[in-house]
Amino acid sequence: MAATKLNVFHWHLSDSQSFPMVLPNVPQLAKTGSYSPQETYSPEEVKALVKFARIRGIRTVLEVDVPAHAGNGWTWGPKEGLGELAVCVNEKPWSLYCGEPPCGQLNPDNPNVYDVLEKVYRDLLELSDEREIFHLGGDEVNLECWAQHLQKVNSLSNFTDLHDLWGEFTAKALGRLQQANGGVKVPQVIVWSSRLSKRPYIGKYLDKNQVTVQSWGASQWADTPDLVADGYKVLISHVDAWYLDCGFGRWRETGEAACDPYRPWQTIYNHRPWQQLRLNKDKILGGEACLWTEQVDESNLDSRLWPRASALAERLWTDPQLDTTTFSIPEDVYTRLATHRERLISRGLKPAALWPTWCSQNPGMCL
Repeated sequence: MAATKLNVFHWHLSDSQSFPMVLPNVPQLAKTGSYSPQETYSPEEVKALVKFARIRGIRTVLEVDVPAHAGNGWTWGPKEGLGELAVCVNEKPWSLYCGEPPCGQLNPDNPNVYDVLEKVYRDLLELSDEREIFHLGGDEVNLECWAQHLQKVNSLSNFTDLHDLWGEFTAKALGRLQQANGGVKVPQVIVWSSRLSKRPYIGKYLDKNQVTVQSWGASQWADTPDLVADGYKVLISHVDAWYLDCGFGRWRETGEAACDPYRPWQTIYNHRPWQQLRLNKDKILGGEACLWTEQVDESNLDSRLWPRASALAERLWTDPQLDTTTFSIPEDVYTRLATHRERLISRGLKPAALWPTWCSQNPGMCL
């Protein structure tokens, strides 16, 4: 990342499948949620990584996504007298309760959930040594999951619109984050774009002076322009341009994956949403490439990430103009990226090939 001038490492460190990070104040999360005791990150390892990144000019932003994407790791509440911390955990049929298996969402009507969250936030702030930016999560909340739970406990009638329950959860989470930060507001809190970040809910529950929305929907959706028009800062991660895990097929069944096709580096490089959507650049915090790991581990991480993320870095930092007639990428970009790939290889990485070596050896012959 440092060699490519990418300066923020956003670590989505848990999901409904696994909670691998050992948090000092809530060790139960990793104890019950990691794949195995050996597949965890200790506090010392996290601090070492944060220090390693900071020396190289990279800020580390830790995220525990809530209230959704929270299943395995959150099931220990009843044994410790805290009640159900999460609901719909591993429920079937999963398609009714979440976007992909296994399911799980935090229980919004259990006050102990917010006590645990405050401990989580205190640990994340300490481990990241970061007090200026915090990622709260907020992605893909499934209201049917909550509706089923509230019906079981006879509380469903208390809500005419479950988006308000979601908004109240977010408000409480923000309050606990402030308490975890010594009573001081974190200046910039990031949330994933969602129904809650749309009208009419966004103005009610998300303060534009504190909240930045990470807009991950398709670039042709109205999400990003609407957010900017409403005065919110945005972090752009459009799924149709900057999602690096797409295009490798479904992992649940045969057929097209939800976010096919593959995004070649040219698609990443050509995406200029501030220009294409005529956005106010003052409201754009930056851009982020996302690499989700349902089909990624240490064996293929490098080739999925590099050198495509390098193309993103050049687009974000220098934003060179494209040919206004053909929108073609100049040849010097191809050769520059191919040369940078060789530098990455010399650093011990295994980035994907861009084109035949012959093209690098014979400039002007392949385009």
